[in-house]
Amino acid sequence: MSDCTEIQERLSAYLDQELTQQESQRIAVHLRECPRCRGVCEDFARLRQGVKRLKYPAPSEAEWRKTMARFTFTATRGVGWLLWLGGAIVLVGYGIYEFATDSTIAALERVAVLGLILGAVLVFLTVLVERAVAYQHDKFKDVQE
Repeated sequence: MSDCTEIQERLSAYLDQELTQQESQRIAVHLRECPRCRGVCEDFARLRQGVKRLKYPAPSEAEWRKTMARFTFTATRGVGWLLWLGGAIVLVGYGIYEFATDSTIAALERVAVLGLILGAVLVFLTVLVERAVAYQHDKFKDVQE
């Protein structure tokens, strides 16, 4: 009985041809002599053939959009953006602080660079807000190609 148990535990690997030649020959000899294990092996082989015949259709475009719009995807994407934005704010803030407290830089240079940075941030935020508003009111955003 223990020999049959060991053989049956190895049948999947035998059918997948994952065993050494010696192990495969041992199982083949056992299968010729043991009708019970041979029956189990035939059942496994039929099951494998049935699984191979299964077809998994690709999801439709509507199903794909629904899946991608689920909360987990949306939340993960939102958290990623928040982390990126938080890191960028910290780095820019630290850079501005270091620049402002460096005694080797003249006050006029500090004010000029600070103006450039604040201007760039203001332009970026303005464009971002305009894009968000335009997207919300875009009547063609749901049109598919």
